Amino acid sequence: MKSHKILILVALAVLAFAWMTQATEDAKPEKAKELTEVQWYEYEEGWEKAKAENKHMFIDFTATWCTWCKRLDKDTFSRPEVIKMLNEDFVPVKVWDHDKSTLDIDGYRITVKDLIKKEFRIKGYPALWFVSPEGTRIGPAGGYVKEDQFLQALDIVKHYRYDSTRTETGEKIPSPQEQ
Repeated sequence: MKSHKILILVALAVLAFAWMTQATEDAKPEKAKELTEVQWYEYEEGWEKAKAENKHMFIDFTATWCTWCKRLDKDTFSRPEVIKMLNEDFVPVKVWDHDKSTLDIDGYRITVKDLIKKEFRIKGYPALWFVSPEGTRIGPAGGYVKEDQFLQALDIVKHYRYDSTRTETGEKIPSPQEQ
């Protein structure tokens, strides 16, 4: 009888310790999570954040059934350097092919399906796009890309190397007439 009480006390102590450990893990700040995975946003929220923070939006058009999309998540979007750059320098957005919601983009209402098919003209998955802080579509960055190629694309967009009218910080370069 006495050994049963001791066993019960030990089991309760183990359970209490496990519960306290999990509670401590759950209480850790969100920043720790951002270091280990990309903080994806839905399109509407991402657009608002990109404007507010004056950042480029990176969009991953994806599908649950897409093998290359899954491989992209596993091979490229899981790499620490990619995670860091996307979370710090961009607003990463994931748009799912099966999303049936309607978006309100600065008063322009559009379904996600029409955003995919009519606005971005996505014909296959994955499809990667960049959008400037002003809302200009910079262009597609292809489909499946490996880490090194993707980091090069991120660097080009981050430093406005796609736009000869801007400095690497995004400031407008005055034209000769303006000088």
